[in-house]
Amino acid sequence: MALFWRKVTPEEALAAVRLELGGLRDSDPLPAEFAEMTRLIANRARQIGGGDPFGAQELVDGIPEGAGVLDSRGRLSVANAALDELFGEGRCLGRTLLEITRSGELAEASAAALDGTQIRGEFTVAALQKLLLVTLSPLSGRRALVIFSDLTEAKRRESVRRDFIGNASHELRTPVAAIIGAVETLLSRAGTLDDTARGFAEMIARHADRLSRLTRDLLDLSRIETGDYRLELGPVDLAPLCLASLELVRAKADAKGISLGFDGPEDLRAIGDRRALEQILVNLLDNAVKYTPEGGRVTVLADGAGQAVVISVIDNGPGIEPRHQSRIFERFYRADAGRARESGGTGLGLAIVKHLAQAQGGQTGVESGKGGSRFWVKLPAP
Repeated sequence: MALFWRKVTPEEALAAVRLELGGLRDSDPLPAEFAEMTRLIANRARQIGGGDPFGAQELVDGIPEGAGVLDSRGRLSVANAALDELFGEGRCLGRTLLEITRSGELAEASAAALDGTQIRGEFTVAALQKLLLVTLSPLSGRRALVIFSDLTEAKRRESVRRDFIGNASHELRTPVAAIIGAVETLLSRAGTLDDTARGFAEMIARHADRLSRLTRDLLDLSRIETGDYRLELGPVDLAPLCLASLELVRAKADAKGISLGFDGPEDLRAIGDRRALEQILVNLLDNAVKYTPEGGRVTVLADGAGQAVVISVIDNGPGIEPRHQSRIFERFYRADAGRARESGGTGLGLAIVKHLAQAQGGQTGVESGKGGSRFWVKLPAP
Protein backbone atom coordinates (compact mmCIF):
# COMPACT_ATOMS: atom_id res chain seq x y z
CA MET A 1 0.00 0.00 0.00
CA ALA A 2 1.43 3.37 -0.98
CA LEU A 3 1.71 6.08 1.70
CA PHE A 4 1.29 9.76 0.85
CA TRP A 5 2.56 12.56 3.14
CA ARG A 6 1.63 16.19 3.21
CA LYS A 7 2.07 19.03 5.69
CA VAL A 8 -0.89 19.82 7.89
CA THR A 9 -1.67 23.04 9.71
CA PRO A 10 -1.94 23.14 13.53
CA GLU A 11 -5.71 23.58 13.09
CA GLU A 12 -5.96 20.40 11.02
CA ALA A 13 -3.88 18.51 13.58
CA LEU A 14 -6.18 19.73 16.37
CA ALA A 15 -9.26 18.60 14.40
CA ALA A 16 -7.71 15.16 13.93
CA VAL A 17 -7.07 14.90 17.67
CA ARG A 18 -10.68 15.80 18.46
CA LEU A 19 -11.91 13.20 15.94
CA GLU A 20 -9.68 10.53 17.44
CA LEU A 21 -11.05 11.31 20.90
CA GLY A 22 -14.61 10.52 19.83
CA GLY A 23 -15.68 13.47 17.77
CA LEU A 24 -15.26 16.26 20.35
CA ARG A 25 -16.80 19.54 19.31
CA ASP A 26 -14.74 22.71 19.03
CA SER A 27 -16.42 24.00 22.20
CA ASP A 28 -15.51 20.87 24.20
CA PRO A 29 -12.35 21.14 26.32
CA LEU A 30 -9.44 18.82 25.50
CA PRO A 31 -7.87 16.65 28.22
CA ALA A 32 -4.99 18.48 29.92
CA GLU A 33 -2.18 16.50 28.30
CA PHE A 34 -3.61 16.99 24.79
CA ALA A 35 -4.21 20.69 25.44
CA GLU A 36 -0.55 21.14 26.43
CA MET A 37 0.60 19.18 23.37
CA THR A 38 -1.55 21.36 21.12
CA ARG A 39 -0.09 24.52 22.66
CA LEU A 40 3.47 23.30 22.10
CA ILE A 41 2.73 22.32 18.47
CA ALA A 42 1.16 25.72 17.74
CA ASN A 43 4.03 27.58 19.44
CA ARG A 44 6.62 25.62 17.48
CA ALA A 45 4.77 26.26 14.24
CA ARG A 46 4.80 30.02 14.94
CA GLN A 47 8.55 29.93 15.65
CA ILE A 48 9.30 28.09 12.41
CA GLY A 49 6.94 30.27 10.37
CA GLY A 50 8.47 33.41 11.87
CA GLY A 51 12.05 32.40 11.03
CA ASP A 52 12.86 31.29 14.59
CA PRO A 53 13.30 27.51 14.28
CA PHE A 54 15.48 27.35 17.42
CA GLY A 55 12.95 29.01 19.76
CA ALA A 56 15.41 31.83 20.48
CA GLN A 57 12.70 34.43 21.08
CA GLU A 58 11.31 32.44 23.96
CA LEU A 59 14.85 32.09 25.33
CA VAL A 60 15.66 35.82 25.38
CA ASP A 61 12.19 36.85 26.57
CA GLY A 62 12.90 34.93 29.77
CA ILE A 63 16.04 36.99 30.50
CA PRO A 64 15.43 40.15 32.60
CA GLU A 65 18.44 42.03 31.18
CA GLY A 66 18.77 43.21 27.59
CA ALA A 67 19.41 40.09 25.52
CA GLY A 68 19.46 38.94 21.91
CA VAL A 69 20.80 36.27 19.58
CA LEU A 70 23.44 36.93 16.93
CA ASP A 71 23.09 34.94 13.71
CA SER A 72 26.01 33.50 11.76
CA ARG A 73 26.60 36.90 10.11
CA GLY A 74 26.87 38.64 13.49
CA ARG A 75 23.50 40.35 13.18
CA LEU A 76 20.82 40.34 15.86
CA SER A 77 18.11 37.98 14.67
CA VAL A 78 16.22 38.08 17.97
CA ALA A 79 15.97 40.76 20.70
CA ASN A 80 13.89 41.10 23.84
CA ALA A 81 12.03 44.18 25.07
CA ALA A 82 14.78 45.10 27.56
CA LEU A 83 17.33 45.30 24.73
CA ASP A 84 15.05 47.60 22.73
CA GLU A 85 14.60 49.75 25.82
CA LEU A 86 18.37 49.98 26.31
CA PHE A 87 19.30 50.89 22.72
CA GLY A 88 16.04 52.28 21.39
CA GLU A 89 13.00 50.74 19.75
CA GLY A 90 13.78 49.26 16.34
CA ARG A 91 17.54 49.86 16.55
CA CYS A 92 18.60 46.28 17.23
CA LEU A 93 17.09 43.67 14.90
CA GLY A 94 19.12 43.03 11.78
CA ARG A 95 22.12 45.03 12.98
CA THR A 96 25.56 44.07 14.28
CA LEU A 97 26.89 45.03 17.71
CA LEU A 98 29.25 47.48 15.98
CA GLU A 99 26.28 49.25 14.36
CA ILE A 100 24.26 49.62 17.57
CA THR A 101 27.12 50.34 20.02
CA ARG A 102 29.88 51.91 17.84
CA SER A 103 32.34 49.81 19.88
CA GLY A 104 35.17 48.11 18.01
CA GLU A 105 35.97 46.01 21.09
CA LEU A 106 32.42 44.63 21.15
CA ALA A 107 32.61 43.87 17.44
CA GLU A 108 35.77 41.80 18.04
CA ALA A 109 34.14 40.09 21.02
CA SER A 110 31.07 39.12 18.97
CA ALA A 111 33.28 37.63 16.25
CA ALA A 112 35.14 35.57 18.86
CA ALA A 113 31.84 34.36 20.34
CA LEU A 114 30.58 33.25 16.92
CA ASP A 115 33.81 31.25 16.61
CA GLY A 116 33.03 29.45 19.87
CA THR A 117 34.72 31.56 22.58
CA GLN A 118 32.87 32.56 25.74
CA ILE A 119 33.30 36.31 26.35
CA ARG A 120 32.48 38.30 29.49
CA GLY A 121 33.68 41.79 30.24
CA GLU A 122 32.91 45.44 30.92
CA PHE A 123 32.61 47.72 27.89
CA THR A 124 32.10 51.48 27.77
CA VAL A 125 29.52 52.41 25.12
CA ALA A 126 30.19 56.04 24.28
CA ALA A 127 27.01 56.36 22.22
CA LEU A 128 24.93 55.66 25.35
CA GLN A 129 27.40 57.07 27.87
CA LYS A 130 27.02 53.82 29.78
CA LEU A 131 29.22 51.11 31.22
CA LEU A 132 27.84 47.69 30.26
CA LEU A 133 28.71 44.21 31.46
CA VAL A 134 28.43 42.11 28.29
CA THR A 135 28.25 38.30 28.20
CA LEU A 136 28.55 36.50 24.86
CA SER A 137 27.87 32.76 24.87
CA PRO A 138 28.30 30.57 21.76
CA LEU A 139 25.20 28.67 20.56
CA SER A 140 24.70 25.94 17.97
CA GLY A 141 24.55 26.90 14.30
CA ARG A 142 27.40 29.43 14.70
CA ARG A 143 25.20 31.79 16.67
CA ALA A 144 25.74 33.54 20.00
CA LEU A 145 23.60 34.70 22.89
CA VAL A 146 24.44 38.26 24.03
CA ILE A 147 23.32 39.74 27.36
CA PHE A 148 23.81 43.38 28.38
CA SER A 149 23.78 44.46 32.05
CA ASP A 150 23.89 48.20 32.77
CA LEU A 151 26.55 48.91 35.44
CA THR A 152 26.53 52.70 35.10
CA GLU A 153 24.51 53.54 38.21
CA ALA A 154 26.13 50.83 40.32
CA LYS A 155 29.60 52.17 39.44
CA ARG A 156 28.50 55.71 40.22
CA ARG A 157 27.23 54.67 43.66
CA GLU A 158 30.45 52.76 44.28
CA SER A 159 32.47 55.86 43.41
CA VAL A 160 30.38 58.01 45.75
CA ARG A 161 30.85 55.45 48.54
CA ARG A 162 34.64 55.36 48.06
CA ASP A 163 34.87 59.14 48.02
CA PHE A 164 32.78 59.42 51.18
CA ILE A 165 34.85 56.85 53.08
CA GLY A 166 38.10 58.44 51.96
CA ASN A 167 37.01 61.99 52.86
CA ALA A 168 35.47 60.95 56.20
CA SER A 169 38.57 58.99 57.19
CA HIS A 170 40.83 61.89 56.26
CA GLU A 171 38.74 64.35 58.29
CA LEU A 172 38.75 62.02 61.32
CA ARG A 173 42.53 61.83 61.52
CA THR A 174 43.01 65.26 63.07
CA PRO A 175 40.47 64.99 65.94
CA VAL A 176 41.58 61.42 66.70
CA ALA A 177 45.21 62.53 66.86
CA ALA A 178 44.19 65.35 69.22
CA ILE A 179 42.33 62.92 71.50
CA ILE A 180 45.30 60.53 71.59
CA GLY A 181 47.69 63.38 72.41
CA ALA A 182 45.44 64.69 75.20
CA VAL A 183 44.90 61.28 76.83
CA GLU A 184 48.61 60.44 76.65
CA THR A 185 49.30 63.71 78.49
CA LEU A 186 46.78 62.76 81.16
CA LEU A 187 48.24 59.28 81.59
CA SER A 188 51.75 60.71 81.88
CA ARG A 189 50.50 62.40 85.05
CA ALA A 190 48.78 59.31 86.40
CA GLY A 191 49.99 60.12 89.92
CA THR A 192 47.67 63.11 90.06
CA LEU A 193 44.61 61.07 89.03
CA ASP A 194 42.44 58.96 91.28
CA ASP A 195 41.62 55.38 90.29
CA THR A 196 38.32 56.31 88.61
CA ALA A 197 39.83 59.10 86.52
CA ARG A 198 42.79 56.93 85.53
CA GLY A 199 40.42 54.13 84.48
CA PHE A 200 38.45 56.51 82.27
CA ALA A 201 41.66 57.88 80.73
CA GLU A 202 42.91 54.36 79.93
CA MET A 203 39.56 53.48 78.35
CA ILE A 204 39.73 56.62 76.17
CA ALA A 205 43.27 55.70 75.14
CA ARG A 206 42.26 52.17 74.10
CA HIS A 207 39.30 53.31 72.02
CA ALA A 208 41.20 56.24 70.50
CA ASP A 209 43.95 53.85 69.43
CA ARG A 210 41.38 51.52 67.84
CA LEU A 211 39.71 54.47 66.08
CA SER A 212 43.12 55.58 64.81
CA ARG A 213 43.79 52.13 63.34
CA LEU A 214 40.31 52.07 61.80
CA THR A 215 40.77 55.43 60.06
CA ARG A 216 44.22 54.35 58.84
CA ASP A 217 42.85 51.10 57.40
CA LEU A 218 39.92 52.92 55.77
CA LEU A 219 42.30 55.39 54.15
CA ASP A 220 44.53 52.56 52.91
CA LEU A 221 41.55 50.70 51.45
CA SER A 222 40.22 53.86 49.80
CA ARG A 223 43.62 54.63 48.26
CA ILE A 224 43.95 51.07 46.92
CA GLU A 225 40.46 51.13 45.36
CA THR A 226 40.94 54.54 43.72
CA GLY A 227 44.44 53.73 42.45
CA ASP A 228 46.14 56.33 44.67
CA TYR A 229 48.16 53.59 46.37
CA ARG A 230 51.21 53.71 44.10
CA LEU A 231 52.78 50.34 43.41
CA GLU A 232 56.29 49.76 42.06
CA LEU A 233 56.10 46.28 40.61
CA GLY A 234 59.26 44.27 40.15
CA PRO A 235 61.07 41.13 41.31
CA VAL A 236 61.00 40.78 45.12
CA ASP A 237 63.16 38.37 47.14
CA LEU A 238 60.63 36.59 49.33
CA ALA A 239 62.80 34.91 51.97
CA PRO A 240 64.17 38.14 53.54
CA LEU A 241 60.74 39.79 53.21
CA CYS A 242 58.99 36.93 55.04
CA LEU A 243 61.63 36.87 57.80
CA ALA A 244 61.36 40.65 58.27
CA SER A 245 57.56 40.42 58.48
CA LEU A 246 57.81 37.68 61.11
CA GLU A 247 60.03 39.95 63.23
CA LEU A 248 57.36 42.67 63.16
CA VAL A 249 54.87 40.39 64.98
CA ARG A 250 57.38 38.53 67.17
CA ALA A 251 56.67 40.60 70.29
CA LYS A 252 52.95 39.75 70.14
CA ALA A 253 53.75 36.09 69.46
CA ASP A 254 56.21 35.88 72.36
CA ALA A 255 53.61 37.35 74.72
CA LYS A 256 51.38 34.32 73.95
CA GLY A 257 54.16 31.76 73.73
CA ILE A 258 53.52 31.26 70.01
CA SER A 259 56.45 29.99 67.95
CA LEU A 260 57.08 31.51 64.52
CA GLY A 261 58.72 29.85 61.53
CA PHE A 262 59.52 30.22 57.83
CA ASP A 263 59.86 27.50 55.21
CA GLY A 264 60.82 28.37 51.65
CA PRO A 265 63.70 28.53 49.14
CA GLU A 266 66.21 31.28 49.78
CA ASP A 267 66.25 32.31 46.11
CA LEU A 268 62.46 32.41 45.57
CA ARG A 269 61.20 35.61 43.94
CA ALA A 270 57.83 37.02 42.87
CA ILE A 271 56.64 40.01 40.88
CA GLY A 272 55.15 42.54 43.28
CA ASP A 273 55.61 45.69 45.33
CA ARG A 274 57.76 45.10 48.42
CA ARG A 275 55.87 47.55 50.62
CA ALA A 276 52.47 46.12 49.63
CA LEU A 277 53.69 42.54 50.12
CA GLU A 278 54.98 43.39 53.59
CA GLN A 279 51.59 44.91 54.49
CA ILE A 280 49.84 41.75 53.25
CA LEU A 281 52.10 39.47 55.29
CA VAL A 282 51.92 41.56 58.45
CA ASN A 283 48.09 41.66 58.27
CA LEU A 284 47.91 37.89 57.80
CA LEU A 285 50.48 37.21 60.52
CA ASP A 286 48.81 39.61 62.94
CA ASN A 287 45.50 37.77 62.46
CA ALA A 288 47.18 34.38 62.85
CA VAL A 289 48.86 35.38 66.11
CA LYS A 290 45.65 36.99 67.35
CA TYR A 291 43.51 33.88 66.90
CA THR A 292 46.07 31.15 67.64
CA PRO A 293 45.86 29.90 71.25
CA GLU A 294 48.79 30.23 73.64
CA GLY A 295 51.61 27.82 72.91
CA GLY A 296 50.57 27.47 69.26
CA ARG A 297 52.55 27.85 66.06
CA VAL A 298 52.40 30.16 63.04
CA THR A 299 54.39 29.38 59.89
CA VAL A 300 55.02 31.27 56.66
CA LEU A 301 55.39 28.89 53.72
CA ALA A 302 56.61 30.10 50.30
CA ASP A 303 56.83 27.94 47.21
CA GLY A 304 56.81 28.17 43.43
CA ALA A 305 53.86 26.79 41.46
CA GLY A 306 54.57 26.93 37.72
CA GLN A 307 54.07 30.49 36.50
CA ALA A 308 53.08 31.65 39.99
CA VAL A 309 54.42 31.88 43.52
CA VAL A 310 52.30 31.06 46.56
CA ILE A 311 52.89 32.52 50.01
CA SER A 312 50.89 30.91 52.83
CA VAL A 313 50.40 31.85 56.47
CA ILE A 314 49.48 28.71 58.43
CA ASP A 315 48.29 28.52 62.04
CA ASN A 316 46.94 25.82 64.34
CA GLY A 317 44.12 27.92 65.75
CA PRO A 318 40.42 27.03 66.03
CA GLY A 319 39.77 27.40 62.28
CA ILE A 320 36.94 29.15 60.44
CA GLU A 321 33.54 27.61 59.84
CA PRO A 322 32.82 26.84 56.16
CA ARG A 323 29.82 29.22 56.09
CA HIS A 324 32.14 32.15 56.82
CA GLN A 325 35.00 31.32 54.45
CA SER A 326 33.43 32.71 51.27
CA ARG A 327 32.92 36.13 52.92
CA ILE A 328 35.97 36.41 55.13
CA PHE A 329 37.70 38.88 52.75
CA GLU A 330 34.76 41.32 52.75
CA ARG A 331 35.28 44.61 54.53
CA PHE A 332 33.94 44.65 58.11
CA TYR A 333 32.96 40.96 57.93
CA ARG A 334 33.89 39.04 61.07
CA ALA A 335 33.47 35.30 61.59
CA ASP A 336 33.38 35.95 65.35
CA ALA A 337 32.37 39.58 65.82
CA GLY A 338 32.63 39.66 69.62
CA ARG A 339 36.07 38.10 69.75
CA ALA A 340 37.35 40.29 66.92
CA ARG A 341 36.30 43.48 68.71
CA GLU A 342 37.83 42.32 71.99
CA SER A 343 41.13 41.76 70.20
CA GLY A 344 41.01 45.25 68.69
CA GLY A 345 40.46 44.21 65.08
CA THR A 346 39.02 46.71 62.61
CA GLY A 347 37.46 44.16 60.26
CA LEU A 348 39.40 45.61 57.29
CA GLY A 349 42.70 43.72 57.39
CA LEU A 350 41.69 40.88 55.08
CA ALA A 351 39.89 43.25 52.69
CA ILE A 352 43.16 45.19 52.39
CA VAL A 353 45.02 41.91 51.77
CA LYS A 354 42.63 40.98 48.94
CA HIS A 355 42.74 44.38 47.21
CA LEU A 356 46.54 44.68 47.50
CA ALA A 357 46.99 41.20 46.03
CA GLN A 358 44.65 42.00 43.13
CA ALA A 359 46.46 45.30 42.49
CA GLN A 360 49.66 43.24 41.98
CA GLY A 361 47.96 40.82 39.60
CA GLY A 362 47.53 38.17 42.30
CA GLN A 363 44.83 36.26 44.14
CA THR A 364 43.97 35.40 47.73
CA GLY A 365 42.15 32.54 49.41
CA VAL A 366 41.67 30.56 52.59
CA GLU A 367 41.52 26.90 53.57
CA SER A 368 40.41 26.18 57.11
CA GLY A 369 39.25 23.41 59.39
CA LYS A 370 39.36 22.35 63.02
CA GLY A 371 43.14 21.94 62.88
CA GLY A 372 43.81 25.54 61.87
CA SER A 373 43.78 27.87 58.88
CA ARG A 374 45.89 28.55 55.82
CA PHE A 375 45.61 31.97 54.19
CA TRP A 376 47.40 32.13 50.85
CA VAL A 377 48.42 34.75 48.32
CA LYS A 378 49.30 33.79 44.74
CA LEU A 379 51.53 36.16 42.75
CA PRO A 380 53.12 36.06 39.29
CA ALA A 381 56.58 34.54 39.09
CA PRO A 382 59.39 36.53 37.40
